[in-house]
Amino acid sequence: MDKVTKREVGFTLIELLIVMVVMGLVITSVYSLFINSKKTATTSEEVVDVQQNLRVAIDTLAGDIRMAGFLVPDDVNPISSAPASPGIDTDADGSLDTGTVFSLRTISSVRAYARVISEDPLGGGLTVESGSTTMFSEGNRVHVIQPSSGKDISGSLTLGEPSGDVLPITTAGYSPGSISAGDIVVRKLAGEPDEVTTVRYWLRANNNTGDNIYDLVRDLLLDDGTTIETATVAGNINSIDLTYILEDGTESNAPPELEAIRAIRLTVTSQTDNIKTGLANFSGVKTRSLQTVVKIQNAFGG
Repeated sequence: MDKVTKREVGFTLIELLIVMVVMGLVITSVYSLFINSKKTATTSEEVVDVQQNLRVAIDTLAGDIRMAGFLVPDDVNPISSAPASPGIDTDADGSLDTGTVFSLRTISSVRAYARVISEDPLGGGLTVESGSTTMFSEGNRVHVIQPSSGKDISGSLTLGEPSGDVLPITTAGYSPGSISAGDIVVRKLAGEPDEVTTVRYWLRANNNTGDNIYDLVRDLLLDDGTTIETATVAGNINSIDLTYILEDGTESNAPPELEAIRAIRLTVTSQTDNIKTGLANFSGVKTRSLQTVVKIQNAFGG
């Protein structure tokens, strides 16, 4: 019989090359998937920030619009300036370079409220819902409003130092008896007892987050033009569009008469930082928008 020679076991060079190519493709795919997942996770965090800014911006604007004209004389327009979009400070120097401010008039500009639980019959003050006195301090001027009618039932009152859940009233001649449980204490801005506040909104460029991305700024002004407060409401704002719903039901972004405005359609658009576009761990610019219609509760005839 012929002697059978046992073949040596092993891989040929071609087989090794094929294995290396296949492994390279697998590793490349896994790495690409990892990088894309990491970019998506990072961008998702920024999108969450964008959505939070959107909610804050639209809630703050809507809150002021609802209270436009609150305790304002009947001959004063609740909306005092009605642009299609708030003006822009493009170089962030504190003055507008394009457009005009969106502004309204109100007494409740500081947005501090408390619901009355009871009134001290001896004139000591008002007991309000637990925890709400933190928004008030000694010397604040307040009005008490009947929610069902919107009527001011107290006139301007001055507070003493809050104690617990009690807002002491120090106004000379204050006589208890007209305030009931459920009425709302509204704090007003400093100034004369019945002085109306102008609330202004405008956009300020934020060059740290890219082109055409702004901070929404809110100003509070007294009648003499003194600015009491300037605060940044929200960032990452791309645009704010204002459409005015008039008393005849039509809509306009350039209302012919301010007194005809009954509601405002707000569209706020926000965007992620566009400086990071194309960089590692960033999957591109994402844009989000919110829209709502806000009725001016204190408009003429409203």
